[in-house]
Amino acid sequence: MKAPARSPVLSEPLLAMLGLAVVYGVHLTQLGGWWGPGHALQGWPYVLVFVGCGALILRLATRTAEVWAWQLVGVGTALWGVGQLIYASSPQPVPMPGLNDVFFLSLPACFLLALLRFERRWPSLPGTAAKLDVAALVVSAGGYLWFYQLAPQLAAPTGDVAADLTSAAYPLADLLLLALLLAHGWRTREGAPCGTWLLALGVLGFIVADLGFTSLTLRGAYTGNEWPDALWPLAALAFAGATWRATVRPRRFLPTWIPLTGAHTRLAPYAALLSSFALLLNVPELRSPAGAGVALTTFVVSLLVAARQTLALRELQDHRTLLHHQAHHDPLTGLGNRAQLDAVLGGALAGDDTVGLLFVDLDDFKFVNDALGHRAGDLFLQEVARRLCGAAGPGTTCVRLGGDEFVVVLTPATRDTLEALSERVVLALRESVTLSGQRLQITASVGAALSTRQQRDPAALLRWADQAMYEVKRTGKNALSIYTPGVHDQLAARRVLIETRLRGVLERGELSLHYQPQRDQDGRLRRFEALLRWTDPQLGPVSPGEFVPIAEMAGLMVALDNWVIDEACRQLALWLPVNPDRQVAVNISPPHLVRSDFLPGLQRTLQRHGIPPHALELEVTERLLIENEAQARDTLRALLDLGVHVAIDDFGVGQSSLAALLRLPITTLKIDRAFTHELETGAVGSAQAQAAYTVVQAIVALGQALALRVVAEGVETPTQAQLLQGLGVDALQGYWIGRASPPEGAPFFTMPESSGLGWSGPA
Repeated sequence: MKAPARSPVLSEPLLAMLGLAVVYGVHLTQLGGWWGPGHALQGWPYVLVFVGCGALILRLATRTAEVWAWQLVGVGTALWGVGQLIYASSPQPVPMPGLNDVFFLSLPACFLLALLRFERRWPSLPGTAAKLDVAALVVSAGGYLWFYQLAPQLAAPTGDVAADLTSAAYPLADLLLLALLLAHGWRTREGAPCGTWLLALGVLGFIVADLGFTSLTLRGAYTGNEWPDALWPLAALAFAGATWRATVRPRRFLPTWIPLTGAHTRLAPYAALLSSFALLLNVPELRSPAGAGVALTTFVVSLLVAARQTLALRELQDHRTLLHHQAHHDPLTGLGNRAQLDAVLGGALAGDDTVGLLFVDLDDFKFVNDALGHRAGDLFLQEVARRLCGAAGPGTTCVRLGGDEFVVVLTPATRDTLEALSERVVLALRESVTLSGQRLQITASVGAALSTRQQRDPAALLRWADQAMYEVKRTGKNALSIYTPGVHDQLAARRVLIETRLRGVLERGELSLHYQPQRDQDGRLRRFEALLRWTDPQLGPVSPGEFVPIAEMAGLMVALDNWVIDEACRQLALWLPVNPDRQVAVNISPPHLVRSDFLPGLQRTLQRHGIPPHALELEVTERLLIENEAQARDTLRALLDLGVHVAIDDFGVGQSSLAALLRLPITTLKIDRAFTHELETGAVGSAQAQAAYTVVQAIVALGQALALRVVAEGVETPTQAQLLQGLGVDALQGYWIGRASPPEGAPFFTMPESSGLGWSGPA
């Protein structure tokens, strides 16, 4: 592969820099005495370095991010060279002030303007503390400058005011440049443009050369070939190199800043104070102008350091306050956190007042995160926190425990005030919220508890409220419950016992399946729903409505579902030889259905029992549409491809959308018993019955439009059966058709599937 050609934009400045470096080398040979005195080229390399660097900087400046600033650097560098040319061409000694001084002083003036432009575009001082630190250092340096240069100059005046002012202008200009250089030392890595650190290094060298020149001149030791004459043109080369660096895109392995650790910023005020006092101790006479100036600068430095320390103490106090707030508040909602709850409850229960506590848990909050994303979930939690604080009012403390759980502490409290607070909270959270253009209605389950004279333990009060909240969750959500001593404790103890007994239920063989028939329009009983039953030796019969939620929370539903599928397939293997059209429906928990191992396990079970897939139907609730629609769609499609039927159970009472229903591959809709029950409420033609009739009619029409089988659950009377038959329901299920029974306990399990009863009566 052909190597890319070098860019002339980069090669020309490099060649120019090399040429100027050669000229600088010639200048060093002159300073070393290699050339005889009075040589024709004496002093010209010095001038060529400055003028050449100035011209190169002006050419490169147009390719930098801050053109005017670098052009000022170039102009100042070139003007210094012109001043040196005038100085070298003038008869010696050169009078002061002269034309050369105008050009010499133009360099610090141009550099001041350039550094100010850099500072305006890339601020280097992060705050008041940094400004105070730099001011202390500058004033301390000013004390040294006054004592060693300005004061001696004033003590030996030339009699020419203009000359004295010109002499003082050089160190004062250097002091201003030093102030900007010190400010540059506080620049962060992100705030350091390319080339500015090399420019700062050149300016520092220039200042050192100026101070050295002034010191040598005051002692009468300057001969025109001293070390400052070597440092000045070297600084000019640094200026040109800085400009070239500013035109080059920084490479990752080339740092654009001096890697300072930050210790210089912490030690700066103390270094300024110590250096000022060190100078003050070396002053022989404080009443002299030199001593008075040092004393004044030391006093000013002390004031600046004192102001810096005061600011540091205030920042430390603010930082402690911030840390305390962060340690006791939730960063998302601004409410208190668990640490604040412990402190507030501990303090409240230490007194004599009765303390009330609400435990608030949002219902189905996972739906918000799954449907709209976690950002929308965060916004929703912030809105909940706002409403919670508004409903709680004064005299309360609102806390977010984590996730979607909140706590409100009320002191002092009575049962009436606690009930009123609970009702306000439930009503406030029941109002809909609009997020991302969608209107959401998430309710809350609230448990409340009151402290007693005998029980002042914060953990116990929180546990009581949690128990009351759990009962609300278990009995339908979206309500409140106040802890009742004894009752809730017994319920909590029973939950623990049920969970404990459930963990060994499969090994003890205590589960069984009862089957409830579905009657088709032709009167045949082809399909049965398998319903799980549990009879425990200690607890006796336990309702599925009680142990299934506990099994879900304990992570036991996967094992129970697998047992139900296996047992249903075993029973099907006994029925199919006699009734080949028989089908069994099995309820599956949504989290289990979307597991990666569910489908392979189901296939193995069907193969082990020799069951055709079409003999099995899986029933899932609308909760599947809410929580795992994307995963569920793939799994349900695979089930249908396998031949297994899929039914949506309890349709109409969940939060699923019709759009989600259209996207899911299913075969059956089961109308919830709540609508079937309302078809006959005792008052014929009541508004409630009419509404239920309209809803069922819509569901049947939806099922027919989607070519789905529609089953009505909870049919208990002939009137309900007749109404549903008229609406076009495909099958009926309920006590009017037949109760759930063990496979050997009801005659309809063995009767011919074509009973001839039609819709006229129960089996």
